[in-house]
Amino acid sequence: MITKEAFIELEEQIDYFAKAKQLKSPDAKLLLDQYFDLIEQYFKQINNVQVIEFSNLDAYPVVPMNFEERYHYIIARKYHFMGYSQMKTLKSELIKMNASYQIRRKNKHS
Repeated sequence: MITKEAFIELEEQIDYFAKAKQLKSPDAKLLLDQYFDLIEQYFKQINNVQVIEFSNLDAYPVVPMNFEERYHYIIARKYHFMGYSQMKTLKSELIKMNASYQIRRKNKHS
């Protein structure tokens, strides 16, 4: 189960490289790859899927606006500050949207 704390721990490490303008260093790239992988795994976890199928996004319960476009934007700019910034934004949206979805689901079953 992926938690918010897992993201925070990685962000703290990546932020160090971002402040030093070293996101393209080998150590930072490794952390950015881990962070992006964590976002992908979290997306799969909260949507209960094994593979992200962009053609089926409408069927998933938790999908931020423009998810597919943003996903590809991040991949193209993963080692740039704007790519990292977009990852952080996407992560925050996923966490908030999932919390909202879980509350609605719980209230529906009560």
